[in-house]
Amino acid sequence: MMEWWDKALARLGHLAHSVLVRRLPNGTELRGRVVETEAYLGPEDEAAHSRGGRQTPRNRGMFMKPGTLYVYIIYGMYFCMNVSSRGDGACILLRALEPLGGLETMRQLRSTLRKGTACRILKDRELCSGPSKLCQALAIDKSFDQRDLAKDEALWLERGSLGPSEQAVVAAARVGIGYSGEWAQKPLRFYIQGSPWVSVVDKVAEQDARA
Repeated sequence: MMEWWDKALARLGHLAHSVLVRRLPNGTELRGRVVETEAYLGPEDEAAHSRGGRQTPRNRGMFMKPGTLYVYIIYGMYFCMNVSSRGDGACILLRALEPLGGLETMRQLRSTLRKGTACRILKDRELCSGPSKLCQALAIDKSFDQRDLAKDEALWLERGSLGPSEQAVVAAARVGIGYSGEWAQKPLRFYIQGSPWVSVVDKVAEQDARA
């Protein structure tokens, strides 16, 4: 049986450095490179929505074939997007993107959808630096739940590339799961070291990686 660390790396899979493409109804394409993810390992993971192997109408996408989207709502108003990785209740949460194309449209979408509307113009690094922010920037909502990334015409992944000096990946604890006991400390969040687009930087994890 694989250890949880090996399983996490397996679930990270082809998402690392991939480019997420969103085609809007008017034909505009928005693009962002995946720079931060979190792995959720399935029924044994106390932080996963599939913990204990429970399958519900809400989390069904987690149990579907790899590449299926699992989109859920937090705080009754924000969306988070995951990709099923093995069809056994495991998934990868997309936490942050590096915006590559359609930034002005992303800015407009974020300004329209974020609560407590302010006049301040969002900086590029604020557009997709969080799981709910990237959903706002790409106009992702619950209607994308259970869609197939391999077949969908409005959202898909393309192979990306990074230079050799930009390839270092940091493994750190996941964010906002303090209720999950020992699982809250496991290094199941992965991000590109030095990327200004990451949502949360873990200095301790980075120092340990360099040691």
